[in-house]
Formats: sequence, structure tokens, C-alpha cells
Amino acid sequence: MLMFDAVTPFTAIGKAVGSAAAAAGAAAGAAGAGTTRFAVDPDQAQKMIDGLEAAAKQLKDLMREAEFLTSTGAPGPDPFSGWATIHMRKAAGEEPGGYAWANQKAVEALETTVANIKKALAEYRGTDDDAKTAMGR
Repeated sequence: MLMFDAVTPFTAIGKAVGSAAAAAGAAAGAAGAGTTRFAVDPDQAQKMIDGLEAAAKQLKDLMREAEFLTSTGAPGPDPFSGWATIHMRKAAGEEPGGYAWANQKAVEALETTVANIKKALAEYRGTDDDAKTAMGR
């Protein structure tokens, strides 16, 4: 089995950020991040890599939604529409806890997990090749 670390980003108070982030992790060793150790059959590792890369691409595509929401104007001239728009923009933005922020953290998590899988796979293959060489094959 191929062992690798997935790092899950957490907010300062320890709550997981986003469902995609719960499945994978942010930068290894990042402050406030949790690490989970996984195992995968080396023959299935590429499928996992492909799936995680597809998920990261979907999250990047969804960033257009955040851009749209943060640039949307108030629907009317009344003060309630203005306040609602300000809060919508904040919720969709890049401040910690915002939609764009959570998406970025999830993308970082997925990309780091993919890098960890690739590194573990390379080490596994190197060890396997060394063993074959030592056995005289």
C-alpha cells in the first residue's frame, strides 16, 4: 500500500472549511491544519490523482461565481438592498470564511494532496526498483 498525507485546512476555531477541504488538505504543516494519513493501492493512485485534480479544476471554475457575487450591485436604491449587497459581497469574498477564501483553501488542499501522492508513488516505485535490482532481476 502507498501511504500519503492529506492535510485538511481548518479555521482558527478548528472547524473544517468546505466539503472538498474535508476530503483533502491544504499546505502541509500550515497553521491550523489537520493531517490525515491515507493508504491507496499503487495501481489505483493515478485514478485518485485524476479525481483530485478534477475536483480542484471544478473549484477553480466555481471561483467565477465568487467574482460575480463580489461585483454584483444592489437590486434597488433602498438601504436594505445596499446592506444586503455589502453582506453578500463579504460572504462571497476572500476574507477568512468567505466563499472565495474557502474555495482557494480547498484548491490548495487538493493540490498539496496530489503532490503528496505523487511523491509517495515515486518513492514507492524507487524502492520497488531497488528491490528488483537487489534481487538480480
